[in-house]
Amino acid sequence: MNSSKPKGIIFTDFDGTLFDSNRIIVPENYAALEKAGRQGYLRVIATGRSLFSFRRAAAGLERRIENYIDYLIFSSGAGTLRCLPGILEPEAELDEYSLIEAEALDGISAFTAADLLYHHGIDFMIHRKVPENHRFTHIKANGAVNPDYYRRIRIYSDYASLFKPSDNESDLEAIERICYQGVSQLVAVIPPEADRASDNYAAELLEYLRLKLPECSVIRTTSPIDHISLWIEVFNSDVSKSKASERLARRMGLCAADCLAIGNDFNDEDLLSWAGRGMTVSEAPEIMRAKYPSSGPAAEGAVSAAVIDFIR
Repeated sequence: MNSSKPKGIIFTDFDGTLFDSNRIIVPENYAALEKAGRQGYLRVIATGRSLFSFRRAAAGLERRIENYIDYLIFSSGAGTLRCLPGILEPEAELDEYSLIEAEALDGISAFTAADLLYHHGIDFMIHRKVPENHRFTHIKANGAVNPDYYRRIRIYSDYASLFKPSDNESDLEAIERICYQGVSQLVAVIPPEADRASDNYAAELLEYLRLKLPECSVIRTTSPIDHISLWIEVFNSDVSKSKASERLARRMGLCAADCLAIGNDFNDEDLLSWAGRGMTVSEAPEIMRAKYPSSGPAAEGAVSAAVIDFIR
């Protein structure tokens, strides 16, 4: 990219979109992103992954992904990173030039959300501030079986802390203490048993939490671990893929009409709705494909097809 105003911006989700179910990026997608960059378009990955998680995935790719993208929006919009050479190395240090946004929940909002989840028996995690938001404290709020919750703890075992109140400290006092130590987000994990992750239940729970947490951004996604459990993430009100994308577009002197967005899950829906052109992949839920056209299966280069059509 040169320093002139971009022709437009391409936003693509990562898991299940650019990065397919086989955990690869097909050559067609690399080629399309490279072509878009040569033609003057900005290329952005907008992912729900934390920076730590994305770096770990990038390390397993056969090509250096930072050669094909200009920015990374991570943690559903809690952080935005300028993709400089080497910035995705596991120990690469960040500065104000590379990390251009880092959003956090204030203590009051974090505790209000945590208290609500705890009293409704919803298992959840409290994550530290960006860029350390792969570190979290996990709180089992009920005795129900929740395999996805425990799988996530195992995956991040080196960074997960067991919730343990201090002596003479109640559970809520301990939760409040953690919430005032700096929080990026809360992640609630809801198992699929008894249709608890069904569309009706998810819609009702989302509506309830958004009503009770008007100062927060409450985002639904499907578990990237078992692909059936419901995850609900609570951020500050400035966090979502669309809001981070809009701020980035404004920085570049562009607007939604200049942007393409491609996604595969519910946490992409606000971005697809915001962008001038929103596209899905064939694996997206039917309710999303009914609103946003599919560019084909992710494993067959859906991102490439959408990008080539957008830049021609």
